[in-house]
Amino acid sequence: MERDDDVQLIRKILSGDDAAFSILVEKYQESIHALAWRKIHDFHYAEEIMQDTFLKAYRKLPTLKNPNQFAGWLHVIAKRLCIDWVRRQKPVMQSLENTHPQEIEESSYTQHLSEQRTTERTEYCHELVQQLLEKLPENERTVITLYYFDEMSTKEIGEFMGVSVNTITSRLQRARKRLQTDQEYLDQEFFGHLQLSDNLKENIMSQLEQLRNKFNSFMEQVKSDPASREDILKEASNEIEDALKGEITPELVHLVVDDIYPHMGKQGIEKRLSLLHKFLDDAPDNKERFWAYQELASSLAFLGRHRESVEEQLQLYRWACKNDMPDKDVLHIFCSNLENPASWSAEGRIDEWIKLYREASERLKKPDVSYLDRCEFLQIGAEVLRANGKSDEALIELEKLEKTNTKQDWKHYFRFWLIVKTNRLLLYNRRNESERFDEIITELKNYMEGEYKKYNAGQPVNTGDLIWLSHDIGCCLVWMNKYSIARSFLQVACDLGGENHYGHFMLAVSIWASDKDREKTLHHLKIAEEDYAVASYNFRDSYYSSFVNTPEFSDVKDDPEFLKVLGQK
Repeated sequence: MERDDDVQLIRKILSGDDAAFSILVEKYQESIHALAWRKIHDFHYAEEIMQDTFLKAYRKLPTLKNPNQFAGWLHVIAKRLCIDWVRRQKPVMQSLENTHPQEIEESSYTQHLSEQRTTERTEYCHELVQQLLEKLPENERTVITLYYFDEMSTKEIGEFMGVSVNTITSRLQRARKRLQTDQEYLDQEFFGHLQLSDNLKENIMSQLEQLRNKFNSFMEQVKSDPASREDILKEASNEIEDALKGEITPELVHLVVDDIYPHMGKQGIEKRLSLLHKFLDDAPDNKERFWAYQELASSLAFLGRHRESVEEQLQLYRWACKNDMPDKDVLHIFCSNLENPASWSAEGRIDEWIKLYREASERLKKPDVSYLDRCEFLQIGAEVLRANGKSDEALIELEKLEKTNTKQDWKHYFRFWLIVKTNRLLLYNRRNESERFDEIITELKNYMEGEYKKYNAGQPVNTGDLIWLSHDIGCCLVWMNKYSIARSFLQVACDLGGENHYGHFMLAVSIWASDKDREKTLHHLKIAEEDYAVASYNFRDSYYSSFVNTPEFSDVKDDPEFLKVLGQK
């Protein structure tokens, strides 16, 4: 009956009755907002996505072939908008070119500390789940996918597939029964070494969710009042310390180390060290021990404690080889971030790092090394070789990466395609190979302008990729002192939105260097500082140190207006 009601309302809307659309909005707004909130974990942005969902549905309604499927169609629109929103929040990539180690955390590899862990876990879990789903008949597999992964109710799935709720329920029950024998295996994978009752698992996850929500509320306060960040985070720190007084489970440590302390500047990194040392005493297995050692080495690198970081990395590599850790773990010692190899450079030991990298690269020959692991390993090799003046060797690694990254329908294809382009730009500029440089910059400029034109015309584009490209290339051009063309790229990245604090900082650099526009420069510095206050992986608390060490700002490093924007009294 409800589907019939939707059909009648849609017919009225297509006949020009906008009041009928208001009825549809009222009917579905709660479920769409709930879906968006589950997907992005931000109540207020979920409201915006809900509004955008209905606006898009209104515009696209004439294209809906089967009005009976309106509910499922509407949810698909909402999910796609959520995916676009999440993409825009990702820290965008950048390469290194004569960059001070302290600034490296603003590079693309700040993304690795969060994205790689998420990608590894997600892809591993997807692989496990895919193996289980393949055992199911297609109709049961579809229902399981919609119910558990797209988070649709049985009613919504029924509307989407055009069958009754009873049919959907029956398929779910049959699928669950088929998969029941694998439940213990899944529990083991998701809860590791712990043998927990269902109630205890639920209690643990509930406690973690409460802690996460508390910290998110603190960050919302920082967002609305950046000047009070220090006091607010001090209060948040007290809440976390209280939580850590009880039993320290792996789940709690991962939450605090991965998702909370990185927001808290230098103080958070210091606390990370303390917690990781404590956790290592009771790490339940080699998998957790490996993770903790890796985070320890990275934290030391972020703090500039390079000698200690190098020793931790060296010890971890030897330990991983001795204990026959999986090949992907050994490879990840090298490609978790750029801060770690920067410590070897700072200690004058980069040749040792390269030797170990070459040794580890033999593992790429093994067939069980994933496509992503191969690409990330070759990427880090090319980046480090280039940053340390080994141009010929860097070009060889980039060629290997390009030959590996050939699947254009792969979700990470664009990422590695862009990495090859940005590194070649930097290398060709250094080697004064102007013809090759111009060829690449023309290709990238045409791509950016074409996609941005489509975006402004309301045509579908991958905004995440567009932001990524315009940001990365803009930053490269600033490093090359090509400020005017850098502005055109960075302006697109910033106009498209997302949490892009480094993009705004680099746009401020290019504006000041090219035409000394005080108002615009201060505007983008202010956005950079405010966004950084609530950014994940905030390791310096403020952009002030970057500002002071940026040559383009040397003439205003004591300017009261600039200092005020950067929170300096």
